[in-house]
Amino acid sequence: MNFKISLCPISCLLLILLSCGEKVDVEERNPLELIEQVKSHVNAFQKADTTLSSEGVLDLLWPEFTMLSDGNHITYEKVSESSRDFMLSLESFNTEWDSLRIIPLGNNHAISSFIFTDSIVAKDGTITQSTGPNTFVWERRDGKWKVIYGDADHYSIE
Repeated sequence: MNFKISLCPISCLLLILLSCGEKVDVEERNPLELIEQVKSHVNAFQKADTTLSSEGVLDLLWPEFTMLSDGNHITYEKVSESSRDFMLSLESFNTEWDSLRIIPLGNNHAISSFIFTDSIVAKDGTITQSTGPNTFVWERRDGKWKVIYGDADHYSIE
């Protein structure tokens, strides 16, 4: 008999994180406290986008950050190289994030997911409107929460 195992990327990521043997603090953290901490960082990320702050975005990413965006893998280096020019090319970046869910995976990891709706106006007048799902895996190191992995798909709004 042949068995085929198929796991979605999030399931694989969960298995990796859970098998890493995360050190558990002597005192377990309150899951509601973790959710609020991550939520404040999710809000900071949205603010960085809407205020066109490439430094604000980069400050919320670990140097090992990778992302799958519209089927393309993006590294921290690529985000670092391109985000400044991208933000400077914009007149405005309006984004609404709905259906936010935050799932703690332990004391130092959490997943956030939401549906975004973007309306981006470039300085040349080009308007891009899209919507789609976004998932971030947050990791806390030395008390700082930052994104280690992301996944987003953009669908045009006609």
